[in-house]
Amino acid sequence: MDNFNNNRIPETLAYGGRLVLGADAPPCPAAESSLRRLEEGNDLYCRRERNDVPLTELIRLETTQAGQHPWAAIVCCADSRVPPEHIFHAGIGDLFVIRNAGNVMTPAALGSLEYAVGHLHVPLVVVMGHRGCGAVASALVHGQESSHTEEAALGSLIAQVAEAIGRVRTPEKAERKNLEHSLSVLGQSSLLRGLGAEGRVGFAAMMYDIRSGIAGPIWKKPD
Repeated sequence: MDNFNNNRIPETLAYGGRLVLGADAPPCPAAESSLRRLEEGNDLYCRRERNDVPLTELIRLETTQAGQHPWAAIVCCADSRVPPEHIFHAGIGDLFVIRNAGNVMTPAALGSLEYAVGHLHVPLVVVMGHRGCGAVASALVHGQESSHTEEAALGSLIAQVAEAIGRVRTPEKAERKNLEHSLSVLGQSSLLRGLGAEGRVGFAAMMYDIRSGIAGPIWKKPD
């Protein structure tokens, strides 16, 4: 899996911008800075046994009085092995996190990102999938059966993932296609498209390896 050691930040944002906007986006220095902070935080996470970011009463008081000013928004899976604040060595007020099974871009998730970018002025939106995703595994089964065994809301969610991955049958390719599809759905938001085209927000796709702890960027089309 790629990591950021090869200076892939501009390529990562360029690829994310194309997925969302369907065209090249102008540079967004604030997004590059935020992505670099995620890189540095993930490096700390992979090298240390604990997140020693201070979680103090003073910080809680300051963020209560001054409000929140997160520097990145993360859409990721609800899987308990995928804790973004730890993965990126972040603390209170740093990340605006949206989680659901399969990192699906639901209307609620899209609206939450519009709030983060439009009202909180978050400069970077990341959609992060992960290896060994149960929702994707279920969708692969769903794609091979005439009827799905899951019922009610869960069945609907798995069906959305199955539609996103299409005819792909291998887990790793399906996980990537699912997260890239979720990122592309951001293009349905006129607010996000407009701010992206103005260079006021950047977009990125990442894949988290639950075994190694590395959150690697997606910066090009698969071979």
